[in-house]
Amino acid sequence: MVNNVTQVSFRQRLTPEHLLGRMNATMRFLVWGTTPIGALIGGVLGQLLGPRPTLWLAAIGATIPVLPLILSPLRHLRELPTLSDREHLLD
Repeated sequence: MVNNVTQVSFRQRLTPEHLLGRMNATMRFLVWGTTPIGALIGGVLGQLLGPRPTLWLAAIGATIPVLPLILSPLRHLRELPTLSDREHLLD
């Protein structure tokens, strides 16, 4: 829950008001729209490789999205950017 509140607040702070709907729709599509694809791939791999190797692949695959966050400047961000910060980021 804390993660959800934090990420939505961050996105809303950086996104111009007239683009909030598009940003929200895009994020929902990326997060919820890929779930059926992952379920299908997991089912196929589970059938071909067995459950244990498939779970190991899933565990390894779950660490990959964390790498860009670890390497990004977001890790050191302690306050949400202001409007002037946002304009500076877009330049």
